[in-house]
Amino acid sequence: MDSETAEGIKRHVTEGLRELRTEIQEVRQHSDVVAERLKAELRAEIQDVNRHSDVIAQELRAEIQDVRTELRTEIQEGRRHSDVVAESLRSEIRLVAEGVTGLDEKFTVEFKKVREEIGEVNGFLRLSYADLDRRKMDKPS
Repeated sequence: MDSETAEGIKRHVTEGLRELRTEIQEVRQHSDVVAERLKAELRAEIQDVNRHSDVIAQELRAEIQDVRTELRTEIQEGRRHSDVVAESLRSEIRLVAEGVTGLDEKFTVEFKKVREEIGEVNGFLRLSYADLDRRKMDKPS
């Protein structure tokens, strides 16, 4: 795998992580908005309860239950979505790991070839120097 492909994979994984973080942040922000909305609604309902007694209290309980159900549903959807994104990232990370393993094997083979070539060059150099030394010794002074 060339460095461009590895860099592309790295960018893809980084982008996937960035998207996951963004989506998690959006879920958090949405939960905060829902929570703030719930707080405001609860304050208003509590004031009405104080003025209108048990009827309003019963309505408040029903509303709280509906909101809890909605919030649980939204949280579960957020978790499911996060799980899907995380699994997708796991798959992509596995691909990157496989690519790295392939590169490692390829580099090992290439390094062996380079070492062999260096050995051959060293052999030629030794022969050349030995020949030069011999010529030097054979040469009359």
